[in-house]
Amino acid sequence: MSEQLDNRKNEVALRRFAAMSFIEQQVREGVGILEALRRAALRPWPDEKGRYWAARTLEDHWYAWKKGGFAALQPKSRADAGAFRKLPAELGQWLLSQVSQYPDIPLKVLYERWMQAGKRLPSLRTLYRFLRAQGYDAATLRRGRLETGPAKAFEAPFVNDLWMTDFSPGPHVKLGGKAVATHLCLILDDHSRLITYGAYYLTADSYAFHQTLKQAVQRRGIPYKLYTDQGKPFTNKHTQIICANLGIRLLHAKPYCAWSKGKVERCFYTLQQGFESALKLPGNGAQSLEELNQKLTHWVQTVYHLRPHSSTGVSPQVRFAQAAGTLRHLEAGLDLEALFFTHLERTVRKDGTVRIDSKLYEVDLSLRALDVQLRFDPYTMQRIEVYYRGKACGLARPVDLHLKQPTGGPPPL
Repeated sequence: MSEQLDNRKNEVALRRFAAMSFIEQQVREGVGILEALRRAALRPWPDEKGRYWAARTLEDHWYAWKKGGFAALQPKSRADAGAFRKLPAELGQWLLSQVSQYPDIPLKVLYERWMQAGKRLPSLRTLYRFLRAQGYDAATLRRGRLETGPAKAFEAPFVNDLWMTDFSPGPHVKLGGKAVATHLCLILDDHSRLITYGAYYLTADSYAFHQTLKQAVQRRGIPYKLYTDQGKPFTNKHTQIICANLGIRLLHAKPYCAWSKGKVERCFYTLQQGFESALKLPGNGAQSLEELNQKLTHWVQTVYHLRPHSSTGVSPQVRFAQAAGTLRHLEAGLDLEALFFTHLERTVRKDGTVRIDSKLYEVDLSLRALDVQLRFDPYTMQRIEVYYRGKACGLARPVDLHLKQPTGGPPPL
C-alpha cells in the first residue's frame, strides 16, 4: 500500500464535495435546487482540468451528502471495476486538451489530421457526443466557457461567508540564545475585516495553518468558504479533508495573481506598520515566541478590532458582532479535534497490523486482510481510530516487538 496520506476514494469524495459546496452556495443565494444542479452540471469539477457530472448524478450526490455528510460522498466499489471503456479516461483528457487549443478549427478537420497521424480513435459521431456532454463543443469554446481573466472588486455579502488566509514573514525572537525567524499565519473575515485568528510560528507549514484554522473555528464559527493561494499548506489533501469535514468550500487564487488576495496583504501591512514596528522600541520587544503571540493578541483585540476600517467605515469588532446570531457553529456532540484528523487507507496484514510511516500498529484481528481507514492527528499520532466501511472498529496501537514471547510455557525468570 502507498504511504501517501490520500487515496483514490478520498480524491473522488473531495471532487464531489467541491460540487456540493457550489450547489449549496447557489441554494443559499436563492437559486432553486434544480437550477443549481443544472449549473453545476455545466462545469468541470473540481476545476477546469476535472470532469463533468450529469445533473441527475449530482442530485444523487447532493441527497447522499445531506444525509450522510462527507463520508457519503466516497465511492462504492464497482462490480465492473477494470472493465474496458469505449473512451478511456486518458484518451478523453487528451481529446479535451486538443480541442481547447484549437477552438476555431472544426472537429472534423482535427479528426482527419489525427487519423492520418495514426491515432486510434472511435467514430467522429462518438467524439461529437462526448465533447458536447463535456461542454467542449466548438460553439461553447468560442464563447470562452472556462472561467479566466481578472476578478472585479468584491466583498463577501455577510460575516463568515468568506475567510482569507496567508503567511507573512514576522519578527525574530531569541531561541536557545539565537535569533530565529518567525512566520505569521492569519485568517481574515472578508466582510468585517476581523482577524478570526492569527499567530506566529517558527515554520510556515501545514501544522501552523491547521492550528490557526482550528483556533479561528473555535472562536468565530465556521465559514462557508476559505480563500488561499497555491501554497502547499493550503492545497494538500489533509487540508482538503479538514475543510470537507467542516463543510468549508476551499478556494485557491490562480498562480501569479497576488492582487486577488489584496485584503489579507493589506492586513499584513497594517500589522507590520502598527504592531511589528512598535516591537522595535526600547523595552517593547518580545523575548520568546509565546510572549510575541501574547502581544499580538492584545494589539489585535485593543487596537485593530476597535478601530474603524478605512473601507467599511466601521470597526471590525462592531461589524462582526452585528451578525453574531447568524454564525454557523460546530454541531453539538461533534469532536473538533477529530474533524482535523487526516484519513489514510490501509490493508490489514495477516498478523493484524498496519504500517504508517515505517511504524507498525496492531488492530483487531477480525480485520485481517480487509481495507480499513485510519483517522488520526499526524502531528501527535496519539490516537489512531480504525474504521471499516464507515463503522468505528477501535484504536490502532503501536506494536511492541519486545512483548512477543515463545509459546509452550511461561517466560524464563
